[in-house]
This record gives sequence, structure tokens and C-alpha cells, in this order.
Amino acid sequence: MQKPLARRGALGAVSLCLTLAACAPSIDGAAKADIDRRVAALGAPQQQFAAPSGFTPMPFAVGQWTRHKLVDDKGQPAFMTYKVIGQEADAFWMEIVTEQYAGRTMMKMLLAIPDRTNPNTIDVRALSIKDKNGHVTTLDGAMLSFLKSTYQGALSTLVISWQGLPQEDASVPAGTFAGCFRARTDASWGPYHTANTSWSHAAVPLSGLVKSQGIDKPTSMELVDFGLTGAVSEF
Repeated sequence: MQKPLARRGALGAVSLCLTLAACAPSIDGAAKADIDRRVAALGAPQQQFAAPSGFTPMPFAVGQWTRHKLVDDKGQPAFMTYKVIGQEADAFWMEIVTEQYAGRTMMKMLLAIPDRTNPNTIDVRALSIKDKNGHVTTLDGAMLSFLKSTYQGALSTLVISWQGLPQEDASVPAGTFAGCFRARTDASWGPYHTANTSWSHAAVPLSGLVKSQGIDKPTSMELVDFGLTGAVSEF
């Protein structure tokens, strides 16, 4: 079921749904059990990836996907999956699935970033959010323009500039990645801000992110799986 939102409500919904504490702070027992089981099943890295041969991230392509395990400042784990599920001209349909103790939420957007080094070129042309109960809210037109600064901060991990950065090896459940680019990264979601040290690699699609560690908060992300093909919409 789709429903419109007033301006203030839309801003709040988008800001909050882009954080791990989004939309439903109470713990869902079944969701918690599933996440804890999947975290416990994560094993040591099996694959090896050579150091990148250049500084250019992998271009977006339909079928790409990544899945990261996140840990918030309360020590609660979650999973976040990014997927490219379609293309329209220069824009790609991207789906973000967030699975946390509160339940499962999804976001679907039509996204263009003509310059991957410049956050000001981020253009979200359509956006829908599905809450844990299956209710869908769609934003478009003037509302998306009003929210530009919000989604630019939330999508900043897709803006990449690796040239001149130090390189270090990093191991995560998805593999051991030689010569990752290490950088300080900053992201904002409405009133929320986080600073991290991140390690990225050109073999990883979308953001290239292998892992990150919070600087000002005890948060973390690590890549648990990814693919260059096979992404399927769950929206």
C-alpha cells in the first residue's frame, strides 16, 4: 500500500530509515534470532584478492551486489545489502535491504552519479521505502529535490577518490584483500554523523568497501559476501 507523506514526515522517514536505528527501535525476536545465527555462521576468509592495479572503482552494472555486517554503538549486529537491479539511460535502480534486530526494511531508488568523485553529482530520481510491516512510501518530484542534502550524505560511500591514499591488506569474511586503500570517511544521515577509517578495494562493486571502523563511536562494517551478477529485487 502506498501513501503520501507531509514534508516533515518524509524528511524524518528518510533520515531515520537510513540509520541502523531506523523506523522501529523495538527488538523483533525472530529477526534477532536470524541475525545472531547468521553472524555465528560467518567463517574465516577463504578467497584471496590481489592488490588493485589502478585507482578507478568498478563501474555500476546490473546484477552487482554487496552484503556487509554492521555493528552499532550498542554492539548490536545487522546486515546491509546493496543491489543493482535495473538501468534506465544513465541511471541505475538500486535496492538497499537493511536487516536489524528491529526487523527488515528496504529502499529502492533510481540513482545517477555521473562523476564518482563528486558528491554534488548524486541524483536520486525516484525513491521508495518499505518498512518492516510491508508498507511502502514513495517520494518523487519536489520532495526529492527538498531532500537532496539528506540523500547525498547517505550515499557518500558511493563517491570514491582513491588516488594518493595509503594501501594496507585487510581480511574480512568475504576474503583477504591485498593493498586496500585506507581513508577517513564521513557520512551523514539527517542529524546523524559518523566518522570512520575505511579500507576499500577495486574488486568490490558499488562502494568498494571492504571494512570500516568508527573513529568517534565503536561501530564497524565488514564485507561478508558480494557478486558481480545475480542481484534480484526483493521489493
